[in-house]
Amino acid sequence: MNLWEYPRPVYSINQFCQPHCSELAGQSFFFVMDSGYDCRLDITGADTCMWSIAGQEPQEATYECLKGDDTTYLLDYDVRETLGTNNRVNHLYIIDMEQSLVTRLVCTIGCNPKFPNLVKSEVDFGAIKVEGKDLPFKRHCFTTDLLGTRVEWHWSTTMWTRHDYFSTAYYRITWPEDSSAAKNIGEPFLSLPSTDERAFYVKIKENMYLFCLTEELTERLLQGKTLFCSNNMAFLQNYDRMYHVGRTFGTINSNGNLLPCRTLFGAFGNPVSLSPEFLNAENPYTV
Repeated sequence: MNLWEYPRPVYSINQFCQPHCSELAGQSFFFVMDSGYDCRLDITGADTCMWSIAGQEPQEATYECLKGDDTTYLLDYDVRETLGTNNRVNHLYIIDMEQSLVTRLVCTIGCNPKFPNLVKSEVDFGAIKVEGKDLPFKRHCFTTDLLGTRVEWHWSTTMWTRHDYFSTAYYRITWPEDSSAAKNIGEPFLSLPSTDERAFYVKIKENMYLFCLTEELTERLLQGKTLFCSNNMAFLQNYDRMYHVGRTFGTINSNGNLLPCRTLFGAFGNPVSLSPEFLNAENPYTV
């Protein structure tokens, strides 16, 4: 089949997504975390797991898993309703089997009384305890490696966006007129001073990075008037194979109804030249 004649064009950011990976089923992990809150993760089935923080009772969850390469996994699950709160919580792990390292991202919706859809993101670094081996001293870490990188990411046969990684705390996005992104997500940005959004970058290994953005400024300024309300997007980017895998966690506005959003995605990329006016424009959100 010619992918340009793909019969389900409504599939946008997940058309090129990998299938869910269940090859970790039956394995157990103990993560020694720098925060002091160690974690245990038991993969009990093709899409089920048990997780616990040291000293707490284990909880069951339904997980999703994608592969960044042959030994690196992105695994996430939603936490069951937190007792006494209306918060929604998502745990995401980058499980690096090659180096016995882990990065844990905890995303929470419902912490901000003024902007209840905002996603709060917290990062924790750690190591995987392996019987008979010493814990590694190295860690995944925040990085400046990607600064100056520009990539055109192809999410589907009709949708592509262009990223500029210009700051350790922000990224910038644009899209050509022939991309479906211009129609589907472009219009709300016309009322904003810039498409810059909050982001951070973590080096997993050589040529592999966790890039994480949160649509925070858009939500603060437009307050739920967009299709996607303050989604957190975590990208595990492989620059050897030039693709990324990831997931969204946030809220979607469906005909005025705000619904939970959690979607897996994938894309392949290529370098791109962008106009000097776009690259050199000031970030209007910073002093």
